[in-house]
Amino acid sequence: MFVSRYRSAYAGASALALFAALAVPSLASAQSNPTPAPSSSQEPEESALEDIVVTGTSIRGVAAAGSPTIGVDRDDIVASGSSNVSDATRLLPQVLNLGADESRNSFSGGAQDAAANSTAVRSANLRGIGPEATLMLLNGRRLAPNGVIKALGDLDQIPSAALQRIEVVTDGASAIYGSDAVAGVVNLITRRNWDGAETTARYGFADALSQFQFSQTYGRTWDRGGLFIAYEHNERSNLSGADRDFASQNRTARGGSDARPFTAAPGNVVVGGVRYGLPNTNGVGVTSAQLLTTANRYDEAAANDLLPEQTRDTLLFNINQQVTDRLEFWYEGFYTKRDYDLAAPPALFSLTVRNTNPYFVGPVGATAATVEYRLLDDDDSHSTGFENAQQNAVGLNVDLGHDWRLVAYAAHSMSRGFQDRKNVINNAALTAALASTNPATAFNPFGNGTFNRTNNAALLDIIDANRATFGTNITQDLSAKVDGPLFDLPGGTVRMALGGEFHDNAFRQTLLATNVLATGATTTKKVFNQRTISSVFGEIFVPIISETNALPLVQRLELSVAGRYEDYSDFGTTTNPKVGVIYSPGYDLNFRATYGTSFRAPSLVDSAAQILNIFVQNITDPTSGTGTTRGIFFNGGNNDLGPETAKTFSGGFDWTPEFLDGFNLSFNYYRIEYENRIDVAPGNALAQGTVYSALIRRRPAATDVAGNAAFNALVASYFASPDLQNPVEPVANINVVLDGRRQNLGTLNQDGYDISAGYAFDTDFGDWRVGVDVAKILTVERQGAAGLPVVDVLDTIGNPVDLRVRGSLSWNMGGWSANAFANYTDSYRNTAITPNVMVDSLTTYDLTASYRFEGEGMANGVRVSVNALNVFDEDPPVALNGTVSWDSQAASAIGRFISFEISKSW
Repeated sequence: MFVSRYRSAYAGASALALFAALAVPSLASAQSNPTPAPSSSQEPEESALEDIVVTGTSIRGVAAAGSPTIGVDRDDIVASGSSNVSDATRLLPQVLNLGADESRNSFSGGAQDAAANSTAVRSANLRGIGPEATLMLLNGRRLAPNGVIKALGDLDQIPSAALQRIEVVTDGASAIYGSDAVAGVVNLITRRNWDGAETTARYGFADALSQFQFSQTYGRTWDRGGLFIAYEHNERSNLSGADRDFASQNRTARGGSDARPFTAAPGNVVVGGVRYGLPNTNGVGVTSAQLLTTANRYDEAAANDLLPEQTRDTLLFNINQQVTDRLEFWYEGFYTKRDYDLAAPPALFSLTVRNTNPYFVGPVGATAATVEYRLLDDDDSHSTGFENAQQNAVGLNVDLGHDWRLVAYAAHSMSRGFQDRKNVINNAALTAALASTNPATAFNPFGNGTFNRTNNAALLDIIDANRATFGTNITQDLSAKVDGPLFDLPGGTVRMALGGEFHDNAFRQTLLATNVLATGATTTKKVFNQRTISSVFGEIFVPIISETNALPLVQRLELSVAGRYEDYSDFGTTTNPKVGVIYSPGYDLNFRATYGTSFRAPSLVDSAAQILNIFVQNITDPTSGTGTTRGIFFNGGNNDLGPETAKTFSGGFDWTPEFLDGFNLSFNYYRIEYENRIDVAPGNALAQGTVYSALIRRRPAATDVAGNAAFNALVASYFASPDLQNPVEPVANINVVLDGRRQNLGTLNQDGYDISAGYAFDTDFGDWRVGVDVAKILTVERQGAAGLPVVDVLDTIGNPVDLRVRGSLSWNMGGWSANAFANYTDSYRNTAITPNVMVDSLTTYDLTASYRFEGEGMANGVRVSVNALNVFDEDPPVALNGTVSWDSQAASAIGRFISFEISKSW
């Protein structure tokens, strides 16, 4: 069935392109075609079909009119000391480390649903609006999303050795690219048409952390084509929380409280509100007299990895061949295999145990106690898994004559992720074992864990369960586009692009769990979701005034209009326009502005209704005398979701004065109005019952017999579901049901400005460049749902910080090169504690130096370098939140990182 749809869509897209070519016979190498990238030492031969399309437009040979475009080229990446694509991208202060990152995971959590990043993906997050609102491309092509319970884009699936540059459009671009380009686009451009080979080895280390990296590239060109191949191996050790003092949950040394939990091993018993520590024994024969007056605690942070151990191998290959003067074929493919191992704290529980348990101990006369216990019986509580990805794309470029170009390609992308989460408790088995009166079948939570592991390993294996999740994302894409000149105006040639695309996207998830059935038998749940997308798009570029017809104070005036229509098989259609203007009064000054609309379609994870988790828990409720109400909370996908929508505006100027050669200055203001954002009801939704009334169902009054019967039937249906995560309770216990599935709820308005300035100059003592990049956010106004107040969350914990700056100083002379960088993150308000306090600003400095040998012999082409990131080893500032005293979203746990690198060009 897919094949027929695929062929039909391909025929339609090709027909559209052919029609446009015939209709305007006077009708590009698209961004889908890998962009030429010469090495610093050797210019490639250019073919007749090798014109460049920059990110943000579909038309060859013109800039993205009005759109602010920034980037990092290969020289910048090498000079920075970055070892991977994600670090290189985050050199830009507009790219924030909020949301999905390997330093935030299922156990540590974080803002923007970071806990759903179960396979340690590192994604781009422009402006801090959200990683799913930034579109990641490879040479203009979409890739399959990564992740098993969230759709993310993993920057590091592309080998850094293959990168020529990273181009970033920092405003909405759905009119060009479709879904997800709300905050902007990150386009990874690979090397191509390069002759030579390069071998690189790198070793880096920080306190209790090490990294080794090896890469090999090879490129060759011939009369009408070329090939390029890059392989990269990267392995890094884990960074344990035990190796960073600031990570401890005992925060007294940093001005906070001791937040280590009481769930420990040995743990504690609580009777009558008094907590008694258990002695450090195997838990057999403990008497009341042995109970301690000091409670036991457990530092989860010391058992948790701040960074997982990772091993990654990536391979990228591209080849192009010009068959005739008018026809070129190309292929590009990559494969990435990444394995990770994340240490996590063992599972815990706090449950009532009666004195019928053969190992029970409590104060004299106690018949029951709440036992706080940590399953240190578990020898391996790590979360392990992998994230593998690949794409194969083949395309052609056809010269249609009269400077019209046809570009078409087909691409197949797939990512496959896996997480084996081991620190999960089988609640049904545990409840039964705690209630057992038989020493052979009873669980002993009154010791340090050694007894259960030694004497009841079979029972322990059932209680200490795991959940293994596989996720597969597949995207199959067809694209065809023509672009070329329409007619001439006094200001230049009007150019146009027209095209069509078809996408078939699928998501599969398989969950294998041993925590559902009391026997510990494995249950299997499979999820499948799919959609198709048909798109047509167009763009026109109109040079109204140029040097040929310039007027006083009007030296340049260009207009760009783009639009895209998309038809989604699951939620309907969307149309997004964009208008861009460039105006120059002269004086080496260009003004620009854009306005457009963008959208983000719910991911196939968001809309997969089969993803469902049901929890029985106490829910915060101000109408209850106790402050909570026993209820059912369920979360998961929602197939009634609609797209998120946005209006985006940007405006600014670029100045490169002729009288000050080497100087440039850019300024850009932006505003994003983002609506229908996909979110979930908060934990305090019952306190805002009017706002979230559609998601709350309370038990009716006792006099409403029929209503109670219906409510009980609803509760019983949840208790009968295989997605229930807790033991079944009496139906009468449940008094409220809260729908925590994804919903179109919130809005976000953000505005701010960027400044970039640089000055390059030559002296008798080498070539110098000084630069600064500033990202300033003015407001981040968020509304959780219609009816709630609009709150400015800028400069609050878990949200964007208003000011980020990166300054640079570079020097080159002969084979020598040295660079210094300063990175500044402004202070912000810690709203996680009351009263709020300010978190200090953070400034770190990076230094890099290298020497390239030139001349004859084996030393020719050898480059050696040393890099020191965070050279003064600055610790993260104090930010008391949750149970920790630092904020991984504003600072890195690594500290000073030193690396040595040697490369040889052949």
